[in-house]
Amino acid sequence: MQDVAELKDRKWDKLVKSYKNNSTWIDALQGLLNEDLLSEDNLPNPKKIGVLTMQIWDKSITKVSKTTTKTPFSTTTTTLYSKNYLTPSGSNMVADKFLEHMLPILKTKFKAKSISLLEPKEYLNSEEKTTIYRDGVNKIELSGLSKSLQKLNKFFTKKDLEVQGSLSATGYEFYPLSAKLVSTDFKAPASVGLISEELELDAVLIITVNVSLEKRGKSLVIHGIETALVGPIDDDTTKEYKGRIGAGMMNKYRDGLNFSSVYFEVEPFEIAELDRKSAKIEEWYLDGLDTVTSRMTDDLITGMEKFIALDKSRK
Repeated sequence: MQDVAELKDRKWDKLVKSYKNNSTWIDALQGLLNEDLLSEDNLPNPKKIGVLTMQIWDKSITKVSKTTTKTPFSTTTTTLYSKNYLTPSGSNMVADKFLEHMLPILKTKFKAKSISLLEPKEYLNSEEKTTIYRDGVNKIELSGLSKSLQKLNKFFTKKDLEVQGSLSATGYEFYPLSAKLVSTDFKAPASVGLISEELELDAVLIITVNVSLEKRGKSLVIHGIETALVGPIDDDTTKEYKGRIGAGMMNKYRDGLNFSSVYFEVEPFEIAELDRKSAKIEEWYLDGLDTVTSRMTDDLITGMEKFIALDKSRK
């Protein structure tokens, strides 16, 4: 982690995907302005952001091995499938550990921009909002491609996710989409935007940490960290937009857009050693996570500022 944290800017920019790699959402926002579905006075300007979910996605893979038994009369081949996922409690513990490191830095960075970053326990200040937050998990809509990718990964229900070691931090619901997915899918931000609007938030932050168990459960490795800011669009609801090519997609943009995203994928490296018998962490290797979080947050905020300003420059 320290090696990633100390990368020079040029190498960091090659590793980390951010506003420097994509201006798709700025194009979408500009399109709403061009069609007079949104006025410049109502461009997004978040001052209250809620952390929607802080989640662990277990990237452990199915390992296949074959054994062959021969007798004078026959040959039998047996195929063995093994999966080594984090337990639900283990996933929750890892999510809590990362949140403990990352959240204070995120809050400080946003506060410096006069933006409040709130946890669910801070913005769920009524029974109605708590219900909206919990029910929102079932209101996420994905494009056909994203649904196919989820099926390939066998992520179907919350129960399946828990069995496969993908869970959120304590006090957070697990939303069935990663930060990277919401930043590359055109339907997901619309769903999330509507949820954030119902929660009376200007935007929400999604944090995803991708991990897996290796060495027969003795080593926890990281594959990457993802963050995405998504929020509602204050469009002119009196205007209909239909009967044109692309109208369906444009109307999704009116519900919500990805304001900014930052994520990186690395060659997996160890972040913790585990005791196999007790399944407890013996040693964490998270030196550098604070710096990585700080740099990612700087990029995330810069991307959001450029989105608001319709600025496509990469500097």
